[in-house]
Amino acid sequence: MNVPNAVSILRIIMTVPVYILTVMGPDYKIAALILFAIAALSDLFDGWYARKFNQITNLGKFLDQISDKILINAVFIALLGAGIIPGWFVAIIVSRDTFVSGIRMFLASKNVVVAADNFGKLKTFLQIVSILYAYLFVNEPVLISLLIFTAVVSVVSGINYFTKNKHYIL
Repeated sequence: MNVPNAVSILRIIMTVPVYILTVMGPDYKIAALILFAIAALSDLFDGWYARKFNQITNLGKFLDQISDKILINAVFIALLGAGIIPGWFVAIIVSRDTFVSGIRMFLASKNVVVAADNFGKLKTFLQIVSILYAYLFVNEPVLISLLIFTAVVSVVSGINYFTKNKHYIL
């Protein structure tokens, strides 16, 4: 197993303590924030490392995407449970990610592996910013605006993903 793949697996493992710290309440919010930030930064590291040392693999493309979805969706669910973000937002994000993951599995069955594009990377960036902001500024009007923008970009990126790959699907 190469370094980027190991880092992606570590990101999945880090999801558990981030989730637990988030649902434990406000006294643990900063610890959850710090651990989440480290996990999010590991996403940048594994991508950089894979490109720099020519360790890009199909497994890595899969693990990177899945580890991001697990981390981000679990934290959004924890923030929902803590009463920090609304359910409509989590439903949109989880639905979009499930839809795109379904497409990825279908494409994988046809031996097609699709890496994330810039729109997907923007979506992930906005989701990470939304989480960081939610930890720092609970129930702020700016947070709701950020969540709306993030939800719109997430849905549009899901539509874009389908559209770019529909020739494999239909």
